[in-house]
Amino acid sequence: MRFIADRMLGKLCTWLRILGYDTVYAADLGTNSDENEDRVILSFAARESRILLTRDRVMTRLADREGIRYVLVRGDDVMEQLAEIIRYVPGVNLEPVPLRCSECNGELRKMVAGEEYVLRAKSYVPADRIGEMDFWICKTCGRVYWRGSHWRNMRMQLQRLKRP
Repeated sequence: MRFIADRMLGKLCTWLRILGYDTVYAADLGTNSDENEDRVILSFAARESRILLTRDRVMTRLADREGIRYVLVRGDDVMEQLAEIIRYVPGVNLEPVPLRCSECNGELRKMVAGEEYVLRAKSYVPADRIGEMDFWICKTCGRVYWRGSHWRNMRMQLQRLKRP
């Protein structure tokens, strides 16, 4: 499953990346006008067989006409939005997976022994955990990830969505 999210769904885009989904954010496509952006988003979704996530009813009508799968997202809260995705796209994973960068959508790779210097160069990486836990780095932007307390907090939020 791969997605493309319109500009009104930036937080949802981030969460889908955290869940391991290749999710393109419309703002990253580099368009300069609303009308042109809609056309670029739809074309991109069709070309790459991505599910369109949008809050724009006009865009859903265009997507429907072009045979592009979409979800019209109505919720304002990102957890409500994820619940909508789960409802309309069966089989969505609800466990964080270190596969995609939440910032740029790049692929993550697990860091190996001997790369500690990279971790020490990042001020936000907990230095006392280097060598004690696994770290992943984005192949595109170099952002580093690990399973810290933020990981547990995300899992707790996602657990609520699993309850009927």
